Amino acid sequence: MRIDQPPAGDDVENQDALPERPGHRNEFVQGLRRLPPGHPSSPVEADGTPRPPEPGLRCRSPDASPPGDADWRPLTDAEYAEHVTQVRERLDKARADGLATELQHTTDPDHEQWSEDRAVMQDAIIADLYAAARDVPCERRAILAGGLPGAGKSTVLEHHAGIDRSQYLTINPDEIKSEMAKRGMIPEVAGLSPMEASDLVHEESSYVAKQLALRATASGKNVIWDITMSSRESTESRISDLRAAGYSRVAGVFIDIPVDVGIRRSDARHREGHDSYRAGLGLGGRFVPAEFIGSQADPDWGSRNRRTFEQVKPELDAWLQFDNSVDGRAPVLVDSGGREEDKR
Repeated sequence: MRIDQPPAGDDVENQDALPERPGHRNEFVQGLRRLPPGHPSSPVEADGTPRPPEPGLRCRSPDASPPGDADWRPLTDAEYAEHVTQVRERLDKARADGLATELQHTTDPDHEQWSEDRAVMQDAIIADLYAAARDVPCERRAILAGGLPGAGKSTVLEHHAGIDRSQYLTINPDEIKSEMAKRGMIPEVAGLSPMEASDLVHEESSYVAKQLALRATASGKNVIWDITMSSRESTESRISDLRAAGYSRVAGVFIDIPVDVGIRRSDARHREGHDSYRAGLGLGGRFVPAEFIGSQADPDWGSRNRRTFEQVKPELDAWLQFDNSVDGRAPVLVDSGGREEDKR
């Protein structure tokens, strides 16, 4: 079964009709220009000179020596364990100090109305991600991709699920965190990389993802929601929203791994990203606490995420389930189904 096969008779007329909010692009462009020199999203420095490229995002030859300290080396196991303790302590303190952006950059007691400057930056991210997907067709097809952290959703979607990613706009709050880090929108925490501090923009990145989804679904653009499926309620809500927006085909891809594998892979990914950051490359690795992943354990299905997937299967037009629990082995398709197969 091809997970992205459109149903017969789909109306794909007006695929290029991509309405925007009136004056949307002009508004945020003008907003960026109104920002004072030196502002994190301003194109110029405080002295009026053009802002240089983001640090850590420069290109270099693969065989070049790491920039910065000539004595740079990866952390030892003991040093990395000490650093993880530091990440936990400093994030806890940052939260206690009110550095989470939904506290810093909202203007109402319920922390739901973003400040004008912050809204300009959010709109810039949405506009850039939407513009990058300008060639994605508007066929009202959607895919929900679920699995624990470390499951390898991107790998499966790209190489094993029979999906042409160029035909979809991917909505992923973690990728939005990376965009926010590139634009200096993550609060600085001493001793932590931007992505290690990205939990402080968790609520904001979720908000931006939802706004991007609203813009995409208003046009009927094909979308992939890259989520964990940890909650049945939120997963069913996304399906309901897509159906209400006229999406006649909503498929699912679930990548199954044990909780302990998710913990190990997430830790390895964080460590690799942090070592690269210390070498002067990238924005660091995102830290996912082991206890958070452990809290997803389920006695019957292995994880709450898998339980949610089983619960929402009847609402999907088609679905694929992969086992990606073995390192060094390609993900294995273990099951497939959906409403379309039931009709055969």
